[in-house]
Amino acid sequence: MGDGAGAAPADGGEGGARLVRTIVCAYARDALPVAWVQVFRRFEHTFTRAGLDVRVRLHPIDDLPETYEVLVIPPDLRLRSLLTPRGAKVIVTTRENAAAAATDLLAEVQEGSKLRAEPRRADAPRIVTRRGYEEL
Repeated sequence: MGDGAGAAPADGGEGGARLVRTIVCAYARDALPVAWVQVFRRFEHTFTRAGLDVRVRLHPIDDLPETYEVLVIPPDLRLRSLLTPRGAKVIVTTRENAAAAATDLLAEVQEGSKLRAEPRRADAPRIVTRRGYEEL
């Protein structure tokens, strides 16, 4: 399992607010519902549009990445998320209230008291994935 506790500790800046670089939308390995992909897209769109250097990833809860600062899970995975190491902020949401959850998290990050994020650099390289001629 991933180690949310190993996720980028507070860098001491801005009153000890924790720097958010990665948000993980976790799902059960046996099924990835279409509704959960929509939750992932909502968080991704919200943070991209805000111009913040935050990566939103989609991972099974049994195979979380090494570092992450925010874990977004559906209500049915609430008990399994308690087994993950401490340190990451856990957000329980559904497709119906994903927009509000993403907006609330963005507001918390922009406020900067507990969580913060760096603005995306204009000169940063753009990572593009292609399948044939189609840009994904």
